[in-house]
Amino acid sequence: MADDMGEDTPGTRAIAGIKALNLPPDTTITVFTEDLSILGPEVTKDDFEAQSGIKLDIQKSPFGEYASKILADAATQAGTFDVVLVETNRLGDLDNAGYLVDVTEWVEKYDPDIEDFIFPISHTASQYNGRYVGLPTDGDVFIFYYRKDLLEDPAEQAAFAEQYGRELTVPVTYDEYMEVLEFFTRPEENLYGATEWRITLLNYWWFWQRLWSGGGTYFHDDMSAAVNSPAGVQALEDMIAMEAVMSPDALSYGYVESVEAMTSGTAFSNITWPAAGKNANDPETSTTVGKWGYATVPGYVVDGQVNQRSMSAPGYTILVSNYADVNKEAAYLYTQWFTSPENLIKANQNLGGNTDVVRASIFADPSMAEIFPGADEYLDAQKANLAQAVPDPVLPGYGEYAQALEIELGNALTGQKSPQEALDDAAEAWDEITDSYGREEQLQVWQNFLASIAG
Repeated sequence: MADDMGEDTPGTRAIAGIKALNLPPDTTITVFTEDLSILGPEVTKDDFEAQSGIKLDIQKSPFGEYASKILADAATQAGTFDVVLVETNRLGDLDNAGYLVDVTEWVEKYDPDIEDFIFPISHTASQYNGRYVGLPTDGDVFIFYYRKDLLEDPAEQAAFAEQYGRELTVPVTYDEYMEVLEFFTRPEENLYGATEWRITLLNYWWFWQRLWSGGGTYFHDDMSAAVNSPAGVQALEDMIAMEAVMSPDALSYGYVESVEAMTSGTAFSNITWPAAGKNANDPETSTTVGKWGYATVPGYVVDGQVNQRSMSAPGYTILVSNYADVNKEAAYLYTQWFTSPENLIKANQNLGGNTDVVRASIFADPSMAEIFPGADEYLDAQKANLAQAVPDPVLPGYGEYAQALEIELGNALTGQKSPQEALDDAAEAWDEITDSYGREEQLQVWQNFLASIAG
């Protein structure tokens, strides 16, 4: 991947732009995000400082705290951070707080090569309400991970065929998926068919993935909530049914616990982010290196066709704070430098990080296939899942919508409400949230978002 030979890249254009600004020699850009995504800026820090002459002050916070700190910086207009890597779904609330900078002029002037970013992340993570406000850093999308060594074992294949009357293959439909998970659920061997995020916080992403696969969506055309549709009820019922093929303490599992189930060999499968593939193949932490297969997330059959969908969330946008004291053009140029292929690839190749490939040129780089055994198949699966991605909705009040739904998903997962009751209550809460922000205003933002993902 070129940059050292003087070739023209978004990164070299950014450095040339910074030098043309003739900034004071003590210029420092403060960069902030959560403690896994920050590994990207950390592993590229020395290169940027050497090339630009600008210092970076890199700050971080745990995942559960960092967003609130960015929102507080926006609310107080303190300008604590110059550049932030933030979940893309926060753009609506940050825009309402006056935090976003319209960088369209600089995108056009310096050319970050937007078309090299994978669609629709190329649009959803860079634009808000029709203008450029940042650049994508992370190709977040769910991948179906499965124990390839077990699936391809002749003895397992024979036993499965005898029990289910069909070949043991990578499941394509959710019905096939449940059969395979049931088959590999063996508590006496400390092996369970699946591990997934289930602790109360982010279950809505796994729900939304199934909702869209079943033909559902977030909102009706009049902006009324659509999460309580038949597709939504089916999705939640099936999430509850998965408890039979998961560890008894599965409701306490977040990302770390589900990946530990992969690395310790207690789970046959997982549906989660690309970073898990790197984590599960890190020989310093995993006992299952080289044993994983990678595939597209299964789907429901809708109108006679399998509708496979994969959740693309949260994704990260690197952006400039409107309240920053530093030269904002220089801050933008840092974001373009960081997301340039020759720099972003260093974050993508870090097995301990969570920055996933988001540029087509990085997917095509031969060195990516060497980051761990089977990485070529892993990258192919990531690309395939991005091609069937369900977008995270980006609009004001995202956190309120998500929290209202999460509460009701928890009520259903713990048996306090039926799926229909829980989703009806969630839909009622969503309609109240929409009205609190202004139904017509929300509808306009939502229509602009839908237009961006339609290409």
